Amino acid sequence: MKIHRNAFCPCGSGKKYKSCCGDQTKAKASPKLRPSTAEQSLQRRAQEMLRAHRAAENVRQQQQGYGKPIISMVDHGYRIVAVGNTVFWGQKWLVFPDFLFYFLKKTLRFEWGSRAQKEKSPHPVFRWLEKANDYAAKQGTGQGRVKSGPLIGFLSATLHLSYALYLIAHNDEIPKRLLLRLRDPATFMPAYYEALVGAALAVAGFEIANAETKATSTPTPEFRARSKTSGKVYEVEAKRKDRWTAPTGDVNSHSFKDELERYVRNQIYSASKKKLQNPIFWLELSIPTLSTEADSRAVAAHAKSIIREAEKIKIEGEPLPHAFVVVTNHTFLANEDIAGEPSFALLETIHIPDYPFGRTMEIEDALESYDKHRDIVWMMKAWHLARTIPTTFDGTAPELLSSDGQPQKTVQIGDTLVVRDKDGNGVTVRIEDISSMGDKAIAAVRDVATNSRWLQEFPLTEGETQAAARFTDAIFGKDNASRSMRDSDLFDLYDWFLKQYADTKPEQLFKLIREDAGLRQFEGLSPAEARMRLAREYTKRMWPTSQARKATPPHTGQT
Repeated sequence: MKIHRNAFCPCGSGKKYKSCCGDQTKAKASPKLRPSTAEQSLQRRAQEMLRAHRAAENVRQQQQGYGKPIISMVDHGYRIVAVGNTVFWGQKWLVFPDFLFYFLKKTLRFEWGSRAQKEKSPHPVFRWLEKANDYAAKQGTGQGRVKSGPLIGFLSATLHLSYALYLIAHNDEIPKRLLLRLRDPATFMPAYYEALVGAALAVAGFEIANAETKATSTPTPEFRARSKTSGKVYEVEAKRKDRWTAPTGDVNSHSFKDELERYVRNQIYSASKKKLQNPIFWLELSIPTLSTEADSRAVAAHAKSIIREAEKIKIEGEPLPHAFVVVTNHTFLANEDIAGEPSFALLETIHIPDYPFGRTMEIEDALESYDKHRDIVWMMKAWHLARTIPTTFDGTAPELLSSDGQPQKTVQIGDTLVVRDKDGNGVTVRIEDISSMGDKAIAAVRDVATNSRWLQEFPLTEGETQAAARFTDAIFGKDNASRSMRDSDLFDLYDWFLKQYADTKPEQLFKLIREDAGLRQFEGLSPAEARMRLAREYTKRMWPTSQARKATPPHTGQT
């Protein structure tokens, strides 16, 4: 088949054929040679290393988000951790939370802590750390062993503050004014919430370019965050409700709902008066008794209704400027003895009609808006990620750690091992692919001697089973592992298709478009545009089918 000079080169480079493999001058000057056996082996090894790295990065990002990874190593018995441009080392940090406790004390300054304790400062951090030490002592002793137990409010509060400060320091730098406010008992809790918001932005991969660093009469936000993906700059406010006068035990009472409405409306009005660029308002409720999902849903519904009504507010006769409003509740910020770490976050908008969630739209319009607002989508996903503090330094699934904090060996794609063939003989095989199914795995294996292939079943340990369920088969070195497609969620379905075509070569993309009568109108797109268009068109085809299937009651077999 003759390839046109201006067609994309079939080698997948993305260049035109005449400028790539069809360049006769280049071909004559440097004829292609068959790689030697050593070169082929090197290429194969490089591909295996890349696959393993991608799989490990998949698991790490599910724990640490999309900001900078934890940078750490062990040398001569010392755990070394780099945070931004600063290096820390210690001998007692078996897991990442061990380091976080140290990092909090170091960041707030040991000398400040010693002085404040001598002065009997009522600072919450001292109380939390004292409770944490007592709690750890009750979990048992044992040199070099990881201690575990259920989370309680004071532990959650300490670890989340430590992790928030770490994330800000690692991705930018902690503003000096924020540290001063954290050291002052009177401003500690508002500053704590600012740190939580900064952490969510850091995990989302935003650059916190110009955090507020000093008091000023000019209205300024707590953070200015630039998206590394879109380049867009957002100005961020973060405010926390200090106390409740109404009883909070019944979140549906008139007194509670009235106080909630006053707080949310007043904060939206005050923040809107600043006339910020691409504003995001974070409002923390700190309801001390909120612990059930039912009550959280009720509060979220009340807040949503309040924000919708707040769109009618005017400032100097003008409508409120557009804004994203995030309402959160971290119960442990108001109740340090609460069991666990109950929390929720709700995102609503002011005068942003094309934000696709919670609105009725045509599918194409919804997907277009979803892509337009991906910065905000990532930010909310990052808030959920930042709620889960990593256990390990290197991104190893915590389910795969020993009681001494050491990673346990798991079967990996590319491993060679001895198994029994169908005749019961021991043969050496290489694992080429693997898929978990509950407490077992099905692996595609190849006999290294005969090159014959078959499927082999392996039992999984309890830790492997839990890790695969939480982090996908990426824990086995599978670089294209993904969660099951949820065709009941339009945007999850779209993201699933995008991931499937993320690494598809250009010539394969163009072939799919060329061979599908319904897609030929999109010929001539760039590879990036073709990937997006294929994902959208396949989403639009599958979505009506999934909705129809959901609307059809299951057949029970009865007549």
